[in-house]
Amino acid sequence: MKSLIISFIIYSLSATIADAQTTVQSSDDVTVIITNTDKIITMGGSITETVFALGHGENVIATDQSSTFPRQIFQLPRVPYLRNLTSEGVLSLGASLIISSSDAGPKSAIDQIRSAGTDMLLVKETESLEGVIHKLSVIGKALNAEEKANQLMEQNKTTFTKAAELRSTLKEKPKVMFVLAVRGSSNFMVAGNNTGAQAMIEFAGGKNAFDSFSGYKQASLESIIAANPDYILMMQSRFDEISTGLKQTPGVNAVKAVTNDNIIGMEGNYLLGFGPRFGSAILDLMKLIHPGVNI
Repeated sequence: MKSLIISFIIYSLSATIADAQTTVQSSDDVTVIITNTDKIITMGGSITETVFALGHGENVIATDQSSTFPRQIFQLPRVPYLRNLTSEGVLSLGASLIISSSDAGPKSAIDQIRSAGTDMLLVKETESLEGVIHKLSVIGKALNAEEKANQLMEQNKTTFTKAAELRSTLKEKPKVMFVLAVRGSSNFMVAGNNTGAQAMIEFAGGKNAFDSFSGYKQASLESIIAANPDYILMMQSRFDEISTGLKQTPGVNAVKAVTNDNIIGMEGNYLLGFGPRFGSAILDLMKLIHPGVNI
């Protein structure tokens, strides 16, 4: 009888431990067994936002320097930018779990963090609805917050579908130039093909002003004048610097977007993060570049 009781206790404890564990596949093909989510470090703006949106913000003890939302993260310790990690700085915070964009590196720092016994989950990010769904699914599973993750997935699918339906009714696609940065006063870094900015402009029913190259590149003043965009879009954090440069640069200050004062800014992580507010960001951008459309 005594042996049966002991066996039952061992079985119950094993079941409890198993229930408390969550197994998730990291984007680098490492199987991560998560047993404790009490102290989380997040790395990557949309990763941080997703953890908070899933109701685990109170468990976040630090974020990396690329994270900007929600605002309460600025009260937390910051670890180095996710592409320039140091294992010492991260491990000193005593996290039980690190959730990061797969852009994190160097690999040696990731290996050292894992070797020290800290769970680290890397999440692949792509600039699409499918990428948003994948991110919510993986992090939702890791945090045992799948119900909330499913709700956010459905919200984004609904708003994405609404945007697609609105796009089908548009008569025109305004030409939009996204400026990532300005160097000096008149060297403008703009978005080409295969960028998050291009994707968002097109989701919002616009046409990217530069489609002859991929990535973000410096555009000549002549090419900006020739493109003659209807709107110029940028991150709000760089609005003053870039808009001043546009207005003070001869030739550029004569393009339609500048003369019509169609220079617009949006919060960077909201616009380009492809996080839980993805669908809403599309609709908000659509309102800005289609002011006459009822959205």
